[in-house]
Amino acid sequence: MTMRWRRRGLLLTFSLFLLVAVVISACETAAQEPIRVRILADGREVVQTSNEPRSVREILQQAGIAVGDLDRINPSDFTPITDGMVITVVRVENRPECVEDVLPYSTDTIRTPDLAPGQSRIVQAGVNGTVRVCFDVVIEDGVERSRTQSSRTILTPATNQIVALGIDSSRIEPIPIAGLLVYESGGAVRTVERISTNQGVLPTGPRVDSERVFALSDDGRQLLFTRFPETSDDPAIYNELWVLLDTGDPDAQPVRLIIDNVLTASWVPGQPFTFSYSTLQPRNEPPGYQALNDLYVARLDSRTGQILRADPVVQPRASGVYGLWGTQFAWSPDGKRLAWAQADRMGMVDSEAGALRPYLEYSVYTTTLSNGWLWSPSLAWSPDSALVVMSLHGAPLGDESPETSPAFDIAALQPDGRFIVNPVIAQAGMWSAPRYSPLRAGPDGLSDGQIAYLQARSPINSVSSEYDLVVADRDGSNQRILFPGKDRAGIRPLDDGSDLAWSPDGSAVAVVYQGDVYIVDVQTGNPTQVTLVGNARHPRWVR
Repeated sequence: MTMRWRRRGLLLTFSLFLLVAVVISACETAAQEPIRVRILADGREVVQTSNEPRSVREILQQAGIAVGDLDRINPSDFTPITDGMVITVVRVENRPECVEDVLPYSTDTIRTPDLAPGQSRIVQAGVNGTVRVCFDVVIEDGVERSRTQSSRTILTPATNQIVALGIDSSRIEPIPIAGLLVYESGGAVRTVERISTNQGVLPTGPRVDSERVFALSDDGRQLLFTRFPETSDDPAIYNELWVLLDTGDPDAQPVRLIIDNVLTASWVPGQPFTFSYSTLQPRNEPPGYQALNDLYVARLDSRTGQILRADPVVQPRASGVYGLWGTQFAWSPDGKRLAWAQADRMGMVDSEAGALRPYLEYSVYTTTLSNGWLWSPSLAWSPDSALVVMSLHGAPLGDESPETSPAFDIAALQPDGRFIVNPVIAQAGMWSAPRYSPLRAGPDGLSDGQIAYLQARSPINSVSSEYDLVVADRDGSNQRILFPGKDRAGIRPLDDGSDLAWSPDGSAVAVVYQGDVYIVDVQTGNPTQVTLVGNARHPRWVR
């Protein structure tokens, strides 16, 4: 019995051994069968055979086919190969390509009363420029698949064509104009004198840059202004300073002064043909310049306009964290003091020490920095030189940081800094631009005058808010909305600027509304549109 079971066991063991040997032999036979794949690359087909398992990348290496970093492989390179598989290699090239192209000029239309209604005239011919455009070009197997612009460099700027279009001046209501009112329109300087329908143009030439310097002397005879350079070939020139010596002479020629790259300039009251100015250095990054925070006083030859002397008052220097944007200046009407303001402080110029003495500090408004610009206060003096009124970044209204507070007030202070009223008017808005009126003669002598300013309709969003023209007593009381009022769209300082100009007799205020100058009677609030140009900027009004 035992022997029989032993034989059966041996027979079973031998059978199992034989079965395993057959299976191993079959596997070895199967592994040795060649794997054939087709490779499509470089416009040809290659059949590659492997006797052992490989990945797609390995079989490509076996075939001697190099694969670049940008090339695409299908299937992916770590996929195991199978018999009959088709492998595709797409050659991908990414190369730069630059071309020079025409930069077409555009056409600007300016409306003018100097032509008959509907008549047009080209006042500046347009000239195309050139531009270099570079692309990243993706090429697959010799065929361009995509083209993405990587850079655009203007080699020669285009000169825009300027077309003057006549307007119907008969639509302007004739009203008396005290003194001389000037404004900039399309790079030209226009005038309104004696009566609203008596309008002209000053011989300043084109390209007037009234954003930087646009200053009338107290008697209205001299105009100091900046012009854009005729070409932008020289990156070292940001702007040019010019003077018109006699605004009453139609044949007068503007004189270019030997001062370029000017940030601010204004006439010194009581000193004929004398002005102060500060300078900048051009730069590519916002805001397009580096203010030098300096100050000079220059004297002109009254006949030639040439500079006789220029004396430094404040030497160029870094001035505060936000000195890049520069310093605003405002002369007192008696010409004895000069106020200054930056984005985070204001004070008076100490000419003897050659320094900017701070009197008042406030939080800089940082919200607009991401857009490449920074708010700075406006400054204006009372006619008796006793007070300075200014727009001012206010304290937080809630739990926001002082730097992001949406409040902008109007404050007043004495020039020695000992007496400060803050606020005179609360939450007037970023673009309030307060201005004292001239002193007016009354039955009991000269009155204290008033303050005109712009009041934001949405004070907590005053950057882009619409505004109304408001007048108030000198202490901020008795506020009255004059123009345009709740029934009309508001003034938009971002489009029209925030400059206000009192008439020399203090009876009216000039303001730009929807691109035109309106004169608003202070007593009645009645507005009169005195221009039809649609692009008026920066009114100035002197006796």
